[in-house]
Amino acid sequence: MKSLMPIPQNFRNNVDWILGAYTDADVTFPNGFQKDAIQNAVGARKYNKWTNWSCDISVTETPYGQYVVVEDCGTVGLTGKNAPGTEVNEMMARGEVLSPTERLSRFTSMFNSGGNTTGGGLFGAGKSVYSVASTDYTYYFDSLREDGIYVANVNNNGQVYPLAFEGDEAAKFILSETGLSPKNSIGTRVIIKSPKTELVESIKSGEIIPFIQESWWRIIQRLGTGSHISVNGIPVDVPQDVTNGTHNFELSSPETYIGIYKVKHFGFYVFKNGGNQWSGLSYYRKGMKIGEIELNDIPEKVKGKFWGYIEVDEVWETELADIEDKVHFGVSKGKRKTTTYQNLKKYCNTKVRALLVDWGFIKDKESEDKKLRDKLQQIAEDIQDLFDKLGFEDLGKGPQRADFDVRWQNIQYPTPNSERVSSGDQIKFAVRIKSSYITDKRFEYRLYIENPQNGNVVHTLSNKKFTINANSIYTEDFSFEVDETNSVRYSENRIKLVVKVIGSGKEKHKELSYFYDIDKPNNTRETISLVLHECIFPRQGQRRVNFGESLQNLSYRIENKRNHVFNYRLNISVHNASDPTCPRIADVAYFTGIINPFEEVISHVIDKIEFPENIYAQYLSEGVLELRARLIANEDDDEYEKGDRITAYFFKIFLNCDEKNGKNDAFEIKSVDAPNDYRRSWNTPGTGRSIFVNVGHAAYLSLQEYPEVQTEYLREQMLKQYVLLYLSEGRYDMFGAAGAEFAELEPQEAAPRVIDKIESVYYSSLK
Repeated sequence: MKSLMPIPQNFRNNVDWILGAYTDADVTFPNGFQKDAIQNAVGARKYNKWTNWSCDISVTETPYGQYVVVEDCGTVGLTGKNAPGTEVNEMMARGEVLSPTERLSRFTSMFNSGGNTTGGGLFGAGKSVYSVASTDYTYYFDSLREDGIYVANVNNNGQVYPLAFEGDEAAKFILSETGLSPKNSIGTRVIIKSPKTELVESIKSGEIIPFIQESWWRIIQRLGTGSHISVNGIPVDVPQDVTNGTHNFELSSPETYIGIYKVKHFGFYVFKNGGNQWSGLSYYRKGMKIGEIELNDIPEKVKGKFWGYIEVDEVWETELADIEDKVHFGVSKGKRKTTTYQNLKKYCNTKVRALLVDWGFIKDKESEDKKLRDKLQQIAEDIQDLFDKLGFEDLGKGPQRADFDVRWQNIQYPTPNSERVSSGDQIKFAVRIKSSYITDKRFEYRLYIENPQNGNVVHTLSNKKFTINANSIYTEDFSFEVDETNSVRYSENRIKLVVKVIGSGKEKHKELSYFYDIDKPNNTRETISLVLHECIFPRQGQRRVNFGESLQNLSYRIENKRNHVFNYRLNISVHNASDPTCPRIADVAYFTGIINPFEEVISHVIDKIEFPENIYAQYLSEGVLELRARLIANEDDDEYEKGDRITAYFFKIFLNCDEKNGKNDAFEIKSVDAPNDYRRSWNTPGTGRSIFVNVGHAAYLSLQEYPEVQTEYLREQMLKQYVLLYLSEGRYDMFGAAGAEFAELEPQEAAPRVIDKIESVYYSSLK
């Protein structure tokens, strides 16, 4: 019997992408090399500490030739078992992932890296950078591990020894191949054979040092005794006076931005005579410079004469890592419109602009109206984010996760596959209510028997008010015995469930039919329903996507309203709705599954649907797309044949253009110059929902000399009117309290509730 073999691969082509990636990032190879080499050493630390840790990049020569050596100390070394390469390959073929502690196997295998929790290199060039640094794609590596075992191996153009050499055998191997003595300190050493000339010259001349300083100065500052990053044995220091401009700013303490984001460090420096060594404003992740942030409206007198940096908390860092390019020099193309990066950019632009105004670099040359509009819009966005964080209902529209859902579960009729009942028979079922609210909510339900012929309530089974905690599920079991006092004999009856969120006006209905001493009519055909469950767009409240952006977490809700098991297939595709024929552009996915009678399921989640320009530009540069989901019978049953199209759900996406007549922000903010109007602000609810701020009011004008206080004034007025919009539109839930529904209160009781809510929300906004 013939045995299988690995697919032949061109190792050089597999790693040469790194050179192109550096070119795309507009950086030289020595600059890219130092960043990837040092981040490998940073990530090899066992803990997030900088005690007795070092990384040295050097050029050395032996009788065997010239080498570039990257050596780290104070790390754990290449730990883990010395697994045969065939075993690792078999694991990878099975889709298994090596444990982060198996550093030796990870380092030896080509594509099985990762496990990096202490450094910035969560992905990217990794150890492949050592191959492309060699003119013949060869490097040796040895490691003295924390368990005292010494190991060594070679990567020669993608070929490695199946087992690493150990102990004396490893020492002889390194000496005989390179002329170097074995590594004698705990850590790892990489020895690059026949290194590229530009890399050697950069290390010898010290030209690589400024790259290291700019990339790693945040870490170099934190290094303690016995720790360093060095070039040819000489420690690299932070250049003097890099933070000593004519105008300097350092964030004094961490600052929260838009509720969930936190900025840990922010610095900005302007040098009057252009004496700055670095330029631009860069963001750093885990102490490593990633890329520059685009700044808007920088005045000519400041251009080229400033630099700055920002570091954010781990949550934000993790999100930024997901959109980073593969060589850690910026955000990937097509991902600069993501909310994560736009929030970072917005924070930096707002901060820099405020500093330049404060320092007098930006004068009042711009239109005051435009400045005011920008300020109002920023405040409006911040307030809407605040309300989202506080768990208030969204006043806007558009596809989004349901706030709550209601399902039947565990339905049992007396006779399987039949809804016919007789006196004394019991129907058993459960009610499941899932709340997706981020705060506790008060619910109520009504469970009753209805005569569908006239809509009359025949019998009430249960009424109940209760609280469901945030993101929690409520279930209740019921057993209903049929008799002539609670049902209409010789007729269809329906068990109806109505669930409401108290004070919000939102309610959902469910029903179950049963036939009291009659057979179910043959003309009764129950349905299968399909609706959108969740879909996250790049911008909250908009159905717009640009080339390179993506939809995330797409899923559908399928409900089987029949007393038969439903075996389904769900097909999802994208179509060009700007063309009258609506041709298909791309098939997204298909799923199969089974739904029990009278139950619901949420489809498999599609993590990401991307819109690459090279595919979609063939059909349209901008316009309307349609995401189509079709539900198809996957097996024969009593009603459907395999292949029958059951139902579909379509919704529109706006490619490279804004949605027409779709969801906008929760409200439109408008300024009005009305000095004779006593009102400082007001609102109009419903269609065209707006908040008006009177900038002609004496209270506003009196703060002209205090711009920061004036901004707070606008913010407070806007926040107050946003709360009142909820009141105007009957969203009373936010004003209620335990034991009393707002709509039932007397005016003298309701007014203090509204005032208290305004004050409490304003107080929360200051935290």
